[in-house]
Amino acid sequence: MLECGFCGGTLTRRKWHSSSQYKKDIWQCVTSTKKGKKHCPHSKGIPEEAIEKAFVESYRQLCNGNKDILEDFLKKLDETLNESSLEKKFTKLQKKISALDKKKNNLVDMRLDEKIDKETYEIKYTEISLKIDELLKEKSSLESSLDNEHSMKKRLAEFRKTLQNNQVLDEFDRYVFESIVEKVIVGGVEEDGIIDPHKLIFIYKTGLTDSQDGGKFKPKRKNAKKSNGIVTTKTDFCSQASDEDNKLCSHASNHAC
Repeated sequence: MLECGFCGGTLTRRKWHSSSQYKKDIWQCVTSTKKGKKHCPHSKGIPEEAIEKAFVESYRQLCNGNKDILEDFLKKLDETLNESSLEKKFTKLQKKISALDKKKNNLVDMRLDEKIDKETYEIKYTEISLKIDELLKEKSSLESSLDNEHSMKKRLAEFRKTLQNNQVLDEFDRYVFESIVEKVIVGGVEEDGIIDPHKLIFIYKTGLTDSQDGGKFKPKRKNAKKSNGIVTTKTDFCSQASDEDNKLCSHASNHAC
């Protein structure tokens, strides 16, 4: 979902200073981190918080009094809310389990009526029981995913009301972000040739494109100190922890991307 504007590669989520009070989530170009800076020299890590705040501002600017854009967003939200692939899969799984349970019960009846020998019965019974156990594990995992989906749909339904009332998005919401944004291009070259590693281009699923200066939304450094009214910053907090998350937009917290 996050794409490097210089090399076209994806961005991955990393943690800087993960073992200290200065820890923060950063998104970096995979080409640069895996192959070396020389393969994508202009890319730089951008704080997750900056992307989140830039999205909120982008959304605010696009939707401010524009009914057509709001209607397009509402349509996309409706499409997302009407999707129920997990529920269909869950229902199908339940039917399979019920069918196997019935088959196992019939097998017991056949054995009681001595219509099947003991050896065949035990083989068939074990085979069916193993299949049921596998499906029950899959069902348990799917139930957790369904809970997340229901939570997401509830949040999107609330956001839909916000859109209908023409209200602004006060804070970042991952579910809203993922439902209306196709991808974000990080970094790029301006028309005058200036290289801007903090440039953020939001490409929405409605076809709209909006550009924001990510540098304006960077959080203040926690290790900044004031001395006699002058702000000074330490420069010895630049090591990068390799706590990398290669699965984009998969964490369950309410953070970005």
